[in-house]
Amino acid sequence: PIKPGCGGFGIRNFLTLFLSMEVSKAISDQEDAVRRKDKEAEKAAARSIHLLTCQLDESNPILTEISDAMTAHALALTRADTAQTPEEKAAALADAKEVAARKDSRTQDLQALAEHYRELAAAAPALASKGS
Repeated sequence: PIKPGCGGFGIRNFLTLFLSMEVSKAISDQEDAVRRKDKEAEKAAARSIHLLTCQLDESNPILTEISDAMTAHALALTRADTAQTPEEKAAALADAKEVAARKDSRTQDLQALAEHYRELAAAAPALASKGS
């Protein structure tokens, strides 16, 4: 049996939920700025919406690959546990090692993407003050 992580909710759903909540907050901030006729706050909220949506879009395929690798890893370990020969077990363990490395690599990619968007978000106020 495949054991779910995070109580079955998983990293993919957690990140998607978190970013979606942030987008919803930015949309609310933008609507408030429009009501107050605060053009700068409206632009800042629009930038936040754009950055968060882009991060969500770019994260999605990486999250899919991580999730797929986690499933493949669990299946390979199950194959190793039920192998009939030492050769089958070795092949299954080699597969498990390969997909674990792929998952780790994509996890690093996801972390780098998050850092990239943190940097863009931090730079956004500076860009606003320059009229961008």
